[in-house]
Amino acid sequence: MFHDRVFRTACASAIAAVAIAWAGAAEEAGAPAAAWSVPAEGSCAPEGGLRGWPPGEDAPPIPFETGDVLDLEAAPRLANYLPPAIWTHREQFFFEGMQLEIGPCFRDYGPPVFFAAASETFRGRARLLDNGGLENYTAGLPFAPDAIEPSDPQAGLKWAWNVEHRYQGAGFRGKFRVSDMVGRTRRAEPFEGEIFKIHLAYRADRAADAYEAPGSKSSHWVAGGQMFQPFDAREYAWRQYRDVAHLVEPRRSDDLHVYLPTRRRVRRTSAADVEGLYMPSFSVGVTDRGGQLPIAGAADLGGTGGSVDVGGGGASTITTKRSGFEGLELRPLLYRYEILGLQDVLAPINAVRASYPAVTDRDFGPSGLSFASDRWDLRRALVLQGTAGAEKRGAGELARVVQYVDLQTLQPLYYISFDANGEPLDVGYYVGRWSEDRAEYPPWPNDPERSVRVLDPVGAAFANIQESGGWRRESWEVVSTPPSDETVQRMLSIQNLTKRR
Repeated sequence: MFHDRVFRTACASAIAAVAIAWAGAAEEAGAPAAAWSVPAEGSCAPEGGLRGWPPGEDAPPIPFETGDVLDLEAAPRLANYLPPAIWTHREQFFFEGMQLEIGPCFRDYGPPVFFAAASETFRGRARLLDNGGLENYTAGLPFAPDAIEPSDPQAGLKWAWNVEHRYQGAGFRGKFRVSDMVGRTRRAEPFEGEIFKIHLAYRADRAADAYEAPGSKSSHWVAGGQMFQPFDAREYAWRQYRDVAHLVEPRRSDDLHVYLPTRRRVRRTSAADVEGLYMPSFSVGVTDRGGQLPIAGAADLGGTGGSVDVGGGGASTITTKRSGFEGLELRPLLYRYEILGLQDVLAPINAVRASYPAVTDRDFGPSGLSFASDRWDLRRALVLQGTAGAEKRGAGELARVVQYVDLQTLQPLYYISFDANGEPLDVGYYVGRWSEDRAEYPPWPNDPERSVRVLDPVGAAFANIQESGGWRRESWEVVSTPPSDETVQRMLSIQNLTKRR
């Protein structure tokens, strides 16, 4: 087992060498198109070699084959094909009894034709403002990858905007369960509900509607949901609206409304520190008040107090913590982005083993954070580093993040965050599911024959290094095609928060 001090030292040394190594590799690659190329589908030994770490080094030939099933004893064969932070903390993510299936090499999960067409139609029109904002963007990818020079000092920011506007269908919707790992025993405290995020603007599937959904007004997307469990949080609901102005205004806050069932009313609340998807995520701790369990999550209704009573007797509170959906949304204006390089990694981008709500008792290992007993594909990852800027309010300890995103689809694969002293905060990864492998996937309501081709966000697991805890999300049945326009109109309505029954 590695220790955190060893991890910090190794990570600092690697990052210090990254800029020089990546610049050399990019220069050797020649044209931008070659620098950002993805190996051919099924090629486990691609021309030009596999990308290793640190950047500029080739990875050794893979010591496994598609279809192999690896147990914990064979886990060292994975070491060169995982982010260093994941391997350092592998005891959190791999366990005795795991059965990790090696999936295909570089399978084609590319977006549908209409998204690629939008990217080409608006090629070269989007541009960066002096403050890093994005203007003249309509749909598709803002910046064509084959036009991004690796040596461009703004290459990292351009890729970050591409990640933010990657193809995600029309958003996602479905049931979820977030489990906080509590105490040294890692007792899992699950919280259940449903959540949605529907894109309203920049919709590549709606060229006939000026790339907007009806009723979008000035919103980029709307998100919301409702809690089912635990008892004290049931029927708590919310709506989050992100205005298109966030593309050019770093401090543009979301519009956030919450329904408090105990008070039977909707309140507008401050969202000044909400960076990604808002959701009341919860942790549980035992108090000395008769063994009651206070419930805590992410709902700062007062704007300053950090908590609100959700129960009749005041024993239960909702306070700011994690959302369970971290890293799925970027706010590029809040960070200074740079490219650390490329690395070929194994990741559960297209899992095959069901979890909640289809299966409620899946084994996630002693830590409760392992999706190792599943299928992991070999993917080429773009490694981005974001350093929090002065515009990022309420950053707390978070000072820097390193994000691995799939180079072909720009779907998040891995996430590592650090405090101002370079100490690791969270190390985590994401689980996806390919729509084309799912029978009876719901079609586009306005065009049933249109292809979907989307990777749904069906899971995530994060280890909190400093607190020796963590959390796991399961959302196995989410889909990313929208409901009907009429249903979306109801979802947009704040008044609908009080009419869910």
